[in-house]
Amino acid sequence: MFDIPVVAIECKTYLDKTMLEGSSRAAEDLKARNPNSLYVVLMEWIKLTSDVNLRKYKVDQIYVLRQQKNTDREFRYEEKYVKNSINPVVVQHLFHKVRKHLKMDWTGGIEHGIERGWLIDE
Repeated sequence: MFDIPVVAIECKTYLDKTMLEGSSRAAEDLKARNPNSLYVVLMEWIKLTSDVNLRKYKVDQIYVLRQQKNTDREFRYEEKYVKNSINPVVVQHLFHKVRKHLKMDWTGGIEHGIERGWLIDE
């Protein structure tokens, strides 16, 4: 048997706490079958409050392309509303994260870790 690195990118218009919990369960299921997988959630807007502790969820990264909250959606049709453009820096970060993950050395293991002094690479 061999390990295959898997990348899952879940795309949403916006992300709220209930959706994040669902994404976290999906990521946990995927990682149970393939521990080398990367699970990313990608959306235009965010609908989370600052009291949500993101570290308790099993997703590896969350990207907000427009760097804007969804809570202002009721104002989107007003003339003065400014909808942020998708930030290319965010897209570039996603690209590099996925690329680094796919190019990672999957042959590591205990012997390789002993040489470094730590066993789980981050």
